[in-house]
Amino acid sequence: MIRLTHLTGSLQGTASMSPKAVIRIGRGQDCDVRFDAQHDTKVSTHHAEIRFENGLYVVVDVGSTNGTFVNGKLVRAHELRSGDKIVFGAQGGPEVRFDIEEGFGNLRTNGIAEPLQMPIARKPPPAIPPPTQSATTLAREAQVRISRARARSGGRSSGQTMFIMDDTLKKVEAVTHRKDRKKATRIVLTIVALSLAGFGALGFVIQQKNKQIEQILHKKDGLDKQIARIQLDMQLQSDPDKLASLEDQLTALTGKAQDAIGELAKKDRSEAQKLEESGDELDREIRRILGKFNAQTYLVPPIFKARLKHYIDRTVHQAGTRAIYRRKQQYWPLIVKEFSALGLPEEMGYVAWQESGFDPLAESGAKARGMWQFMDFRAREFGMRVDAKRGLDDRTDVLKSTRAAARYLANLLAEFGEDSFMLAIASYNKGENGMRRVLHDIAQQPGGFRKDKRDFWHLYRLKKLPEETLEYVPQILAAAIIGNNPKKYGLE
Repeated sequence: MIRLTHLTGSLQGTASMSPKAVIRIGRGQDCDVRFDAQHDTKVSTHHAEIRFENGLYVVVDVGSTNGTFVNGKLVRAHELRSGDKIVFGAQGGPEVRFDIEEGFGNLRTNGIAEPLQMPIARKPPPAIPPPTQSATTLAREAQVRISRARARSGGRSSGQTMFIMDDTLKKVEAVTHRKDRKKATRIVLTIVALSLAGFGALGFVIQQKNKQIEQILHKKDGLDKQIARIQLDMQLQSDPDKLASLEDQLTALTGKAQDAIGELAKKDRSEAQKLEESGDELDREIRRILGKFNAQTYLVPPIFKARLKHYIDRTVHQAGTRAIYRRKQQYWPLIVKEFSALGLPEEMGYVAWQESGFDPLAESGAKARGMWQFMDFRAREFGMRVDAKRGLDDRTDVLKSTRAAARYLANLLAEFGEDSFMLAIASYNKGENGMRRVLHDIAQQPGGFRKDKRDFWHLYRLKKLPEETLEYVPQILAAAIIGNNPKKYGLE
């Protein structure tokens, strides 16, 4: 049995009372060990798993944003020992201590001990030379091979049984004396025949399970069609009251669709994962970027995806893109260094692509200047010197302006939340004061202070942002997708 004791963070999940080979850890509702979504923001929705494999416990990072650390070392998969300290996320993420003990383990959740039962990891016994394979052993192996082949074919005949039997009987001949071959052959045929008799019941169970999965998929498909119709209605609608009513319907349907995915995961985790990863390549690229910020959404509005595709196509074909990409390569190491120092994902650096094309000397008609297009008053807020009389303008200094941009974007994320990174990017265009006014207006409505009401997608669907800002965010994401895939888009 194991014990996880939280040293820092807000662990709040419950654990199964039955033995489990895998314990899922993260902020998601379906995790066995769940951290607080608001306080432990460095933990990903599905961050890591503790697995019991070959008599050992192993912690596996399942694609987290900020990494998993064991005793201060970044790991992907790591064998655990009693006393190991695990940190989920970069510096500042929650920390737990892992212990193996006899009897029932306890998972400390906000001071309340809850049983967590898993098999005890024991050292494997000393190696013993394998005995000579008997007919019984070979028959059991054949039984397993036939079962696996039948399972892979969904409980129906796999077409492999006769080949497996033929191979097994040849092995029997090879390991038995001539006088014992008839007896050994009868043993093999008897054991395998008994196992085949049980396949009828197994096939029925698999058939019932597949039927249930089909029903869930059919239900979710119907929900997705209703969601698509509502999203289309919202694109065409301009009346605020009707938009609000459609948004409520969309929220209810999305919740049901997510419940269907959870229901499917209980039946077949791989099918649920396929469903979550469905869509085209652009859908997967959007999910990857949103996942870095814990900003996943069930469905991206179709109009947003259409505008994103438009800006990708336009950027790839317009003159000057190659020059922009060359400047990006020149300044990107510095941008990544300054952004990483504050824990910002590098995708936010593509603001400079949209603002200036990575040109340190760019100047707008509104007198914004430099790679990050700071106005003079904003530049002074972050300690940059702007003095026309003395010919000083730190906005054109790549290091100083990039460091200021990282601080400014970090401030916006601190104000609007890590998972509202698109709101922060939108604020870079609109200005945080303008974004605050929008959010304050939302707050005057019933429940308008809730997190789901301050979400970028909510504001996008309700058309609460100016058109320039609505177009600005897909432009940034388009630059990020192109910059992350230069060979695909012909830049390398």
